Amino acid sequence: MRQPFESMPTVLTSEELIDKAYRENDRSELEMSDYVPPIVKAKKREAARIKVIEDVTAGYLEGLVKSVPTIENIHPFYSDLLEILVGTARTKAALGRISRTARIIREAGKATAAKLKRTRNPAAAGLLRRSYFGRVASLVRSAEADLNAIAEMREKMRDLPTADPAVPTVVLAGYPGVGKSTLVRALSSAKPEIRTYPFTTKEIIIGHITRGYMTFQIVDTPGILDKPISKRGKVELLSISAFGRLSNVIAFIVDASERNDFSLESQKALYDDVAASFKGVPLLVFFNKCDLATPEQLKRAEELFGPGDRLSALKSEGLADFVGKLEAALKEAFSAS
Repeated sequence: MRQPFESMPTVLTSEELIDKAYRENDRSELEMSDYVPPIVKAKKREAARIKVIEDVTAGYLEGLVKSVPTIENIHPFYSDLLEILVGTARTKAALGRISRTARIIREAGKATAAKLKRTRNPAAAGLLRRSYFGRVASLVRSAEADLNAIAEMREKMRDLPTADPAVPTVVLAGYPGVGKSTLVRALSSAKPEIRTYPFTTKEIIIGHITRGYMTFQIVDTPGILDKPISKRGKVELLSISAFGRLSNVIAFIVDASERNDFSLESQKALYDDVAASFKGVPLLVFFNKCDLATPEQLKRAEELFGPGDRLSALKSEGLADFVGKLEAALKEAFSAS
């Protein structure tokens, strides 16, 4: 799957677009016979130049708008990221104003061409074209802020890593230090991908697991699903929403040994937060570091969370059962959708 924003072209500034129109206009020449009357030559020459100015400026602006993926048609994962990084309303408003600018340039070009047909001398024809170019330059400069907004959006969105919503995805949740990244590295069929997202200072680790004919992604999201919802800002909440849309199953990892400095009770509170935030997503519980936990800790963990699969990611114990549970949950989630 291609990242929907990666093919967007470079966004010109208003002055770059004006310079481009000026250069193209300067190169625009028509071959005409010496027998053609001067007024006819002037009208044809200036009509061609007016059309060049119109097509270079309005054509570029129209093409720029079309190069932006239709927000309603992209996967919600990316539309959420657009809201986080730039703002959906801001982007739509800028695109709408750029489209309007292109339309005004086209309309002004048609009106100028109509006036040109009625002119009676070559000097007046040249004046009409220069006046039109001045109007176009003013319109393009008035769109500078919107061009900058789309340029900023392009820079932030086009370099986002590709996430394929068509691939079954398990997102790992749990406090820092419970062993999520260790699990991803231990289970991945190949070296996990390390991806950077602008809304978290930590790298997101994506591994791929193949079981028979089935391949699925397993994602560790440090900085996203590792602290209570009540302690998050707007950007963090939106990033949670984005990854919630990507996940088909959430695996909540508990440090049964409490060696990550979070008590089992604190971990249960985070689990309740995650469960409340992703009510439509299957949520599985796994007890990690069971080799380090005391019998009393394991008993408390089961009293708090209910029965959970026990494993030790560091010692590769219980991993086959872990993967089997994930595979079964994914198959059930996809068959129900």
